[in-house]
Amino acid sequence: MKLYLVKPDLIYYEKYNEMMSEWRASKTQTAPWFLDIKTAAIDEYAQFIRMLDDCEHGNVDKRFSAASSYFAVDENDRLIGAASLRHYLTVEGFHSWGHIGYGVRPAERKKGYAVQILKMMLEQAKKKGIYKVLLGVHDSNIGSWKTVEKCGGIMENIVHIENDDEPIRRYWIDIERD
Repeated sequence: MKLYLVKPDLIYYEKYNEMMSEWRASKTQTAPWFLDIKTAAIDEYAQFIRMLDDCEHGNVDKRFSAASSYFAVDENDRLIGAASLRHYLTVEGFHSWGHIGYGVRPAERKKGYAVQILKMMLEQAKKKGIYKVLLGVHDSNIGSWKTVEKCGGIMENIVHIENDDEPIRRYWIDIERD
């Protein structure tokens, strides 16, 4: 099934909560970063949407990058996952993680959606003039690093960052210019 990127919006409030309930029940790691923000009530979700909009427009702590955030939805408007594009790298821990973060909800994994999402995010990077993209993946997340490799990722190294016991595989993807 084909996926589409959409901006997080109030119309996805119930679908977001349903997706996140599934994710929490699975006890698997959520990604990208903005899915770690807890929302319950509609007003908290509205504040969350405003925060993501501020972040996209660079209204962030100077230690962090502006970032564009997306939900990945299928043809039935069901939330399949999410993705984030950092507009530039910073010295904070996000430099190890790179430009793009993405995740697929547990019930929809192993269906090729991660590759679709990453390819769409590479197009978003290209639109922003980012032609060399860094991605970081936990070493144990074999599905994710295979996704990155399918999309042209070349591993640079494995790093360890503070407050994370697991090594991170760092990949670069070169995007062709038109």
